Amino acid sequence: MISPLTQESWDKKVIDLGGSILQSWAWGQFQQATGQKTHRLSDQDFICLAVETDLVMNKKYIYCPRGPLGNCASALVDLKKFETDHDIIFSRIEPLQKMDLPPAAKETQPKDNWMLALDKSEEEILIGMKPKTRYNINLAGRKGVVIREGSQADLLEFYKLMLETASRNRYRLHSQNYYLQMWDHLAPEHLKLMLADYDGQILAGVLLSVYGGTTTYLHGGSSQRLKEAMAPYLLHWEAIRRAKLSGGKFYDFGGIAADNEPKHAWAGISRFKKGFGGFMVSYPGAYDLIYSPIWYNIYKNARLARKLLSN
Repeated sequence: MISPLTQESWDKKVIDLGGSILQSWAWGQFQQATGQKTHRLSDQDFICLAVETDLVMNKKYIYCPRGPLGNCASALVDLKKFETDHDIIFSRIEPLQKMDLPPAAKETQPKDNWMLALDKSEEEILIGMKPKTRYNINLAGRKGVVIREGSQADLLEFYKLMLETASRNRYRLHSQNYYLQMWDHLAPEHLKLMLADYDGQILAGVLLSVYGGTTTYLHGGSSQRLKEAMAPYLLHWEAIRRAKLSGGKFYDFGGIAADNEPKHAWAGISRFKKGFGGFMVSYPGAYDLIYSPIWYNIYKNARLARKLLSN
């Protein structure tokens, strides 16, 4: 059913059910600002932010980022109602428990995240890091890297930094407007920009969400200039410190490669994240609730063709 919950009641239920920023009220507002149509579904035992996502030929699918939360069987009853719209060919869900549904044709959120608990002292957290990570944190400080919280005025320079990083690592970014809208609808309560400066230059930056006691690394970038200053190490350490000082319970570094995939594109960044200590959280993955098998097969074949052409 369409949710009658207020913003305050919605967020309380999301947090009570173990949800993340991706199911928050503010995330729905942000998605609407980028042109996506959103639906808020809830009942006594579930809650779900659902986002309409465009495909080719005027077709669409429903995406529930890290959701539904709670009783997924009840949520599926509501999601099934979208099949009456013949432009919507499936719903993609990312529940916190396994489901008896076909695995999604594409994973949107990572299946494995790296987390750090903040219930220890700073000294204990440092001791739990790998020696090289501790060394690089101290090295960045000795070299004069300074960490500060950024403002909206810093977003353009941060975006340029992300463009440099994306070009270097061969992945695509969202448009600049996407990050501006994210700032407008999530900052300052749920979004922080942290920057590492050296001699008037921004060497690295991260966008962090803050929700339900968890600070999550969403987006970041770093410059090839002065790599020896080790700015990203000090940047994340200061973000961890501030999250802890604000009463946070966890620092979520985001996705990592599986241990059995040493050639994965994320292998290097995964080693970096694991160097801070912590533990892995694994999710069941994504599932597709299919409404139109014919159109769904066309979608899957088109994705496969694009993947083959890109290789």
